Amino acid sequence: MALVTPADVIARDHLPGGHSLDGLAMPPPVPVPSRRSLLGGAQLVVPPPEGVRIDGPEVLRRAAAELAGLLGVGFGPDPVASMALYDGLVSPELRERFSAPGFALRWDRPREGFAWLAVRLGAWQVQACGEPGVLSCVSFHRPWEGQEQAAGLRALLAEAAPALDTTGLRDVTRAYAHGVFDEAWSAPELRLRCGFRQTLRRDGSAAGPAYVLRVDAGPGCREWPGP
Repeated sequence: MALVTPADVIARDHLPGGHSLDGLAMPPPVPVPSRRSLLGGAQLVVPPPEGVRIDGPEVLRRAAAELAGLLGVGFGPDPVASMALYDGLVSPELRERFSAPGFALRWDRPREGFAWLAVRLGAWQVQACGEPGVLSCVSFHRPWEGQEQAAGLRALLAEAAPALDTTGLRDVTRAYAHGVFDEAWSAPELRLRCGFRQTLRRDGSAAGPAYVLRVDAGPGCREWPGP
């Protein structure tokens, strides 16, 4: 396992040649990061929180344990050292912008914070954001090689997240416009998606084409705005 430097964190991904919202949640007039926006839309890469970093080693320990149990992937002898905790997904700048009289910005205020992890495990770059006991959003991505689509979602997840239980899921791929996801599977508290994407770093520079696996798990998945 190796940490991902801030400059190499992927903040956004998009479909080649455009972005289709067919069958997806429409974005709000002001794009405010939220649990719901984490779950909805066509984006597969989990972006980093934009809130204020806070202390909370016990919260991070629980978040790391949940991730390890869900995915069957270890994050080193001291996973807390690889993680950070934030007071929210919304940046201080956006909060300040809408703090004037007459404006109201509604943003998710977690009970304990949003835990963030960005590491490399084998061929995959893993980015995870979540609240212990509520929601874990995880993306696995690696440079596009061409054989991922033929392998299929379950085969790739067996490599990237060997403990993930994929029983009881229903195939909802056809609920979306053609090409949005290669595969999409759904259960009340688990969502799996995958697809080819162009990726962008935090500074907006292109990071190149990648294949991305996305896992969302926990009671917070019930806020999912799709099928």
